[in-house]
Amino acid sequence: MRRTLVFITLIISSLLLGACAAKLPTADEIVAKMEAARASTNDVHATVAINFTSPDQTGSMVIEGWMQKLPDAADGQPKARVRAEVLEASQADLVGSLVVSDGQQFWLYNPAKNTVVVGTADEMKNQSPSTPAGATQMLQDVIQKGLDAVDLEVQGEEQVAGKNTWKVKVTPKPETTANLQLAGVVDGTMWVDEELAMPLKLSVDASDFGSGTVEVQGIEVNAGVSDDLFTYTPPADATVVQAADLIAQMAPKPATLEEARSSVSFTLREPSYLPAGLALVEVRVVGTDTVIMNYNGDSGSMSLVQSNGDVGNDREPPAGSNVQQITVRGQQATLITGADGQGSLLRWDEGGIKTVIAGTISGDEAVKVAEGLK
Repeated sequence: MRRTLVFITLIISSLLLGACAAKLPTADEIVAKMEAARASTNDVHATVAINFTSPDQTGSMVIEGWMQKLPDAADGQPKARVRAEVLEASQADLVGSLVVSDGQQFWLYNPAKNTVVVGTADEMKNQSPSTPAGATQMLQDVIQKGLDAVDLEVQGEEQVAGKNTWKVKVTPKPETTANLQLAGVVDGTMWVDEELAMPLKLSVDASDFGSGTVEVQGIEVNAGVSDDLFTYTPPADATVVQAADLIAQMAPKPATLEEARSSVSFTLREPSYLPAGLALVEVRVVGTDTVIMNYNGDSGSMSLVQSNGDVGNDREPPAGSNVQQITVRGQQATLITGADGQGSLLRWDEGGIKTVIAGTISGDEAVKVAEGLK
């Protein structure tokens, strides 16, 4: 889900920060062009189409977004008012989803659940990356790094949507790859409008983790946008949730095994096999759908996570790790092991319950723990 949201928010976030490039022979000249475009962009209105494929999900989406720049904060960081709405989606319950921010407060509306999450800009930063608000903030933080985080290579000129563009290959620098745990497999290409100096199309290839394209269907720059776009009144019958309360609710809470069993609606499984020296040292409950059981000992540590929510897919493999598709308990599973053989993560879905086993144990030991769950 995390990659899906990255594809969804990438162009919108790029527009917010004015991250753009032009056909220039040196990185210094590209930086100058990027900063000039950022300085001159006061507002943007764009409609973008997204197509994505990953091991977890394949689909498409059309999003309409607006941005209006605000004076920089006291810390010098860019500020903006934002509105983004899902117009079309292959996943029907996403249609109508809306994120609005006036620069100080944000609203996240989920029409399928008829809920509105309300919070401050700082609380938006604390949102999980798997939420639209959190993913948007995450991408803004990444894109602010600009060309310090990537290498660019101009590959020529092409037409996109009838407009002349420069085709630019984008590759994360080694230190960026390590910091973001991208496993060194992400390649991107963007097509930059020669007139606007803004991306009209982006293609991302993350190898085994998925691929996607984001293409601008229509864009207006500095045409003026209404202030009304950046205010929001929740529907009268919607459930309004404070972001602070949601963050507190989703924080892991200590519990006994008995309390954990009664907190969730599924049958909690326990290991009948543990690697030598490991013992249960802590149980934590997250909300009403996730239980984390932590084991520790002289030989290492291990966590067993069980949930009927969305867990495990946000864990990106570290650089150089080995990823295998295997069978566990009769189910397809993903096993990720460290390059040095130390540490592993095993995840699978069984009867709607997602399970993750992760720690300093070997992949073989993780599989043995999984097969022994009762």
